[in-house]
Amino acid sequence: MIRHIVLFRVLDSTPRERIQGAVDRLEGLVDVIPGLRSLQAGTDIGIHGNWDFGLVAELEDRAALEAFSTDAAHMEVAMDILTFRRESDIAVLDFEI
Repeated sequence: MIRHIVLFRVLDSTPRERIQGAVDRLEGLVDVIPGLRSLQAGTDIGIHGNWDFGLVAELEDRAALEAFSTDAAHMEVAMDILTFRRESDIAVLDFEI
């Protein structure tokens, strides 16, 4: 199994509702994309965070991660996020569990 973690910083002008919409859409991918076992997303609660929002997904294997990365439903959400995230402020970590 692969754990896929992605963290984002967003433009200061981004409304919270827009971020929450992305969070909701990301979580909705679980029953849509084969091999995606779980996905939790959320916004930073403001204690020590350096990132604005992120996700943790679990996928069956590397092939499922590769398929997820190019899946049309995932790409639709990802392209929307690109419009309000800071250009270089994204962190991605994938590891086997």
